[in-house]
Amino acid sequence: MTPRLLTPDDAEVMAVIHAACFDKPWPALDMTVHVARDLCLGIGAPLMSFAILRRSDIDAEILTVATDPRKRGQGLAGRVLRTAEAQFRVAGLRNIFLEVAEDNVSARTLYKRLGFVPIGRRPGYYARPQGRIAAITYSLEL
Repeated sequence: MTPRLLTPDDAEVMAVIHAACFDKPWPALDMTVHVARDLCLGIGAPLMSFAILRRSDIDAEILTVATDPRKRGQGLAGRVLRTAEAQFRVAGLRNIFLEVAEDNVSARTLYKRLGFVPIGRRPGYYARPQGRIAAITYSLEL
C-alpha cells in the first residue's frame, strides 16, 4: 500500500480513527479544515492510518498521527511519515518537529526508529485522568 493525499471525503473516517487513539479527539469538521490547509497523508482504502503535518517555509511539524487500533503493528504510520519526509526533503525543508506524551511508548518507539531525536521536555503538558504528563519534543533533520 502506498500513502496518498487525503481529501475532505476522508474527514469522517479520520475523526473516527483519531477518537479511537486520543482522549481529546478532533471532530470531522476539524479534519476537513486540516485537509484543506495542511499536508494530510493516509494509507488504506478504507483509511487505516494517517498523519497531519503543517509546514512553514523552512520546517514542518507533525500535528497528529493516528492508526486504527485494529491495524497497529503493520508499519502503516511509518510508511505515511516516510512519505511526508520524502516530500519535505524534495521541498528543501530543514527539519520536522513533533511532540508526544511521555507515556506514549509506542509512538516514541516509532519516532526513534524513523530517526527523530529528543530535543526537549515540557513538564505537565498533557492532562490525564491520573495526572499531568510531560510532552517530549523531537526533531528530524532533513
